[in-house]
Amino acid sequence: MKFSTSTIALLLCLMISVFAIAQQKQLDSLIQVTTSTKDSLHINQAADLVYEMNKRELFDDALQYCDTLIGISKKIKYYKGVGKIYNEKAYLYNQTDQLYQALKCFDHASYYFKKVNFDRGLAIIQNNKAVIEQKLGNPEKSITHLLEANLYYEKLKDSTSLAVTINNVGNVHLDLNQIEDAKKCYFKSIALKEQTNSNLIGPTYNNLASAYVNQSKLDSALVILDKSLVKNKEEGNDAGMAEAYILLGEIAYHKKEYDKAKKYYESSLQIGGKVEYQLRLIRTKLSLGEIAMKTNNYNEAARYLSEARETSEAINSTPLLLDSYELLAKLDSTRGNYKDAYAWSNRYKQLYEDHTLNESSKKIDLIRKRLENEKKHQALLDKRKIEKQQADKALFKQKVYTYIAIAAFIVAIIFIIGIIKTRLQRVKYIKELNESNQVKDKLFSIISHDLKNEIHGLDSTLNLLKDDMISESEFKEIIPVLSTSAHQTSILLTNLLNWSKSQMNSLNAKPSDFDFSEIVNDKFAFFANKASNKGIQLINNLTGFTKVFADKDMCTIVVQNLIANAVKFCSAGDSITISKEEAEDQTTIYFEDTGVGITEENITKIFSDITLTTKGTHNESGTGLGLKICRELIKLNRGDISVQSSLGVGSTFCVTLPKC
Repeated sequence: MKFSTSTIALLLCLMISVFAIAQQKQLDSLIQVTTSTKDSLHINQAADLVYEMNKRELFDDALQYCDTLIGISKKIKYYKGVGKIYNEKAYLYNQTDQLYQALKCFDHASYYFKKVNFDRGLAIIQNNKAVIEQKLGNPEKSITHLLEANLYYEKLKDSTSLAVTINNVGNVHLDLNQIEDAKKCYFKSIALKEQTNSNLIGPTYNNLASAYVNQSKLDSALVILDKSLVKNKEEGNDAGMAEAYILLGEIAYHKKEYDKAKKYYESSLQIGGKVEYQLRLIRTKLSLGEIAMKTNNYNEAARYLSEARETSEAINSTPLLLDSYELLAKLDSTRGNYKDAYAWSNRYKQLYEDHTLNESSKKIDLIRKRLENEKKHQALLDKRKIEKQQADKALFKQKVYTYIAIAAFIVAIIFIIGIIKTRLQRVKYIKELNESNQVKDKLFSIISHDLKNEIHGLDSTLNLLKDDMISESEFKEIIPVLSTSAHQTSILLTNLLNWSKSQMNSLNAKPSDFDFSEIVNDKFAFFANKASNKGIQLINNLTGFTKVFADKDMCTIVVQNLIANAVKFCSAGDSITISKEEAEDQTTIYFEDTGVGITEENITKIFSDITLTTKGTHNESGTGLGLKICRELIKLNRGDISVQSSLGVGSTFCVTLPKC
């Protein structure tokens, strides 16, 4: 009986569906059993189930399932099972790039494994933490975890696992360019593997040969690779064979033996294709393309480079794509196809810029997360230190309580006598004290919250640079953020100083004739970057000489506050326009924006003594003092300030100042 292609495809789809349904039923059944079990055997099965859910990318369901299983395992006091489930939960977080959450789960797993002296589990945890620290760019921490894993394997007398972790330590040393340390690890790993008749000696020979290549000791590397080919063949390790041929190709290429290098790379390509060694296959094709260019086989070079590019695009590998674009540009340039070469160069440039920006964002995010975790850890240490100090002082406090009570009583008597003696002046003093306290409390509140936050943010970032936790290039990338923060701090300080002076009646105007448009031009230049970042257009319609008679420094503060306020409540696409209307004896300046506007309720509050603070369109905060300062300063200059606003349409602040 003959079947059509469509019939066969339909049968395959049906079989896959049936298999998936059967697997799901098995999964649901096991979930039902393990979530109601009191048997440690089922907990072990559950750990395997979490692994299966991880493979199917059911991350949310798996995490919820882990939490349920951890609760059950704790309830039946099966601590080894608790550790296993935490270990699987960490794998889930690792799969979704939540690396700090993964480290936290590994720490929990380690705690429970220590409770039951499960050394093998502790060794596995250290290996896993080493992998994550390597991802986070902390190779030194990675080595520390691997060495700790080695201690457990030595305790277990597990030479096979010990040889693997020693090889991994060598790989980290190689990444750090600590070649001699890496070679020592590889030699030790090979010796242990030979003692235990391990089947993974060939790949370690490859690593050792790679170390010699990095030192440009090519003849020594060739000797090691001869052994590698023999061992990988004995072990039936096609991936190891492919890697050895790639290294042989690199050595031949360095020696400019291009025909020999081509044969090695082609052998690697043939063997690597069997084991789906995809990234290395792409690298090999790029190398073959480069060799073809060296030997003027341009058609062959084009074929290899095109295949490498297409595969790189399919797996979305940015580094390999960059190499592909660069070599294709070089090939087309050599062949005289300058238009195509220019196109490849542009694609390379665009991809490189996008990749660099993305990597920078990731680095900043990692630094931020690392700092947050360190702060939490430090807070915990500080809390414990305080608790210890409190415990140490408890006895001392008990001894001095009596003396404090007596002293307090004496102070109270003296205070009462003083109140009686100054009864006639009490009302006046209390009023002055209350007013002073209100100013002080408001000032301290702003300093302790807003100003402290701004300065602390600047200080933390500068400390990162001082402690070499971020590079100079990373620091340059966050300079706009620091500039904005410094700008906000400057405005806040200016407002605080002027507000405190006005409250103490020590603020005096020193008017003079000047051109108001000069201030507007300076402040537009000052706010240009921030407005551009928010997509806001600044429009200055002050033409010619705009004469006013006022204190220029005070007017500068008013303009700065009004423009800052407008930028704060505008979004992308909005505009801020400054215009004027001149009369014989006065000039009115209009600060008009198309932002979110002000409610009728808030319009009555913004110039009053009620403190009003509202978050900006990008969640910017404030002190509520800016517009009050504007009112005080304009009044001191015999002027007036008012506002007209419609919610959702925008606001217009009118400042009227005398001409003479």
